[in-house]
Amino acid sequence: MQTFVIQLLFLGSNRTDESTGTFRYNVAIMSAFESIQAVLQDVSKGSALGLKLAESRLQQEWEGLVGQTIAKHSYPENIRYKKLYLVADNSIWLQQLVFLKAHILEAIHSILPELTLTDIILRIGSIPVKPPALSPTPQATSIIPSVLPSPFAAALTEQLGNPDLQVLLARTITKALSQPPPSTLEKK
Repeated sequence: MQTFVIQLLFLGSNRTDESTGTFRYNVAIMSAFESIQAVLQDVSKGSALGLKLAESRLQQEWEGLVGQTIAKHSYPENIRYKKLYLVADNSIWLQQLVFLKAHILEAIHSILPELTLTDIILRIGSIPVKPPALSPTPQATSIIPSVLPSPFAAALTEQLGNPDLQVLLARTITKALSQPPPSTLEKK
């Protein structure tokens, strides 16, 4: 049987040769083209990397998992020793989450069946603030008001290949030239 070996920095996979600390893929079973996601999932099973990947996925999907109201007042901080460490922003929400432990574990197992959590440990702490969502296309027209570009600014930008960029840059130059220069005199 033909196999090839990948050296790993960690042990714990079910396909790891304990004596050499290597990971073996069976070429006869492995398809010719396997997605990197499938390889990462296979390599990370039962390892610290797999646990961190599951923890990150849980943090990303937390609001969809428990709902917007609960997500505003709680955050899955980390996973250690098959326990989810959950932060609540005050004692009222901590008590509410105590009552919802079983439902939360059930919901987590429905989206991450490979994650074998046995308990949820709760504590009071601060909930990280999500960064504001960026719009996929920048609204340059809202930043620069509709100013007709001056002929001078249009001449400066005509070398650019992108017509949209020409218009935006010409408007910016026109706006900058129309403002009074900053005062260079110091007040005494």
